[in-house]
Amino acid sequence: MKQQILKYLLITFLSINTACNAKTQKNTKQTTENQFSEVNNLVENLSKKDDFSGTILIAKGDKILYEKAVGLSNKAQNTKNNIDTKFNVGSMNKMFTSVAIAQLVEKNKLNFSDKIIKHLPNLSEKIFGEITIEQLLTHSAGTGDFFENPKFDNIADTAKTIQTYLNIGLDVPLLFQPGAKVKYSNYGFILLGAIIEKASKMSYYDYVRQYIFEVAGMKNTDSYERDKKHENLAIGYLPSKEPNTKMMEVKGNSAGGGYSTAVDFHKFSMALLAGKLVSTKMIELITKGKVILLPGIKSAGLPEVKYAYGFGELFKNNHRIIGHTGGAPGVDGQLEIYPDLGYTVVVLSNYERATMPVMRGIQDIITKNK
Repeated sequence: MKQQILKYLLITFLSINTACNAKTQKNTKQTTENQFSEVNNLVENLSKKDDFSGTILIAKGDKILYEKAVGLSNKAQNTKNNIDTKFNVGSMNKMFTSVAIAQLVEKNKLNFSDKIIKHLPNLSEKIFGEITIEQLLTHSAGTGDFFENPKFDNIADTAKTIQTYLNIGLDVPLLFQPGAKVKYSNYGFILLGAIIEKASKMSYYDYVRQYIFEVAGMKNTDSYERDKKHENLAIGYLPSKEPNTKMMEVKGNSAGGGYSTAVDFHKFSMALLAGKLVSTKMIELITKGKVILLPGIKSAGLPEVKYAYGFGELFKNNHRIIGHTGGAPGVDGQLEIYPDLGYTVVVLSNYERATMPVMRGIQDIITKNK
């Protein structure tokens, strides 16, 4: 399971390059037919071949231009996806963790340059003493991945706290000297979750719920526990179309694994760009690319993706795109925000590696001749 999850995380990062009243619904339909008919045809064809199951939302500002749901959220019960279906979003959670850290910086509770042992003094000085918060945010701390830790399998079905995840990596040596390299690290974002808890004196889950989800109006976003019943929650499916339920951890965390909807990610984008979550100056800082996470993308003919603080940044046809992807067995999702053009695009799927062709098609339409 560990190797599979790491594989899909890597593939998903490559893919990053890549209601209303009756009157509003009528206008939305007209816009869809005129501007996004190619996307609609693509989604319909992928759905007919059972290559895509999920939701798509395209908005300009607060106006939704296109939204669609296809496929089944639960094959055994023949339950269809709808625009409010909650999907596991994998590492897309990292954007929430980044914003939470940024909020605490603006509240003078933290500094990006702080050594993490300032806030987590019980950590080993030998292992963690030189790591800064910024290095965790940019995957340059050398902290590795908890999916590779043999202890992960022992807690996956029971872990419901950040501390439980933190504990399994306390004695794991770093992969490299902090700042020397860049390597994607889920454990680094567990450490960030623990820092949020210490600085805010709240659980990570309560903090993001109160200061991000509630502020943005995200009513269908949370780290829902899989051993409890939740309405309209999609089950992920492997290429064999078997459910992924035996492969997923029981609850998400500050590194990923929470649930959200296309509508809620649009609300997150609007709240972020409006300065409701952090200041405009802070938005620019946490979304401006700082390191190259995956060398070789540009040489493969794909736009270069730089990683910022829990956000990815790329340019398509000279237009800036920020956001994040999320991937795991039976999980695939992308949020792309176009700050200069005003668009927000969300594609969520309960099939793995399913969002890239849809997102690439949307990118081409939005950035073409703009």
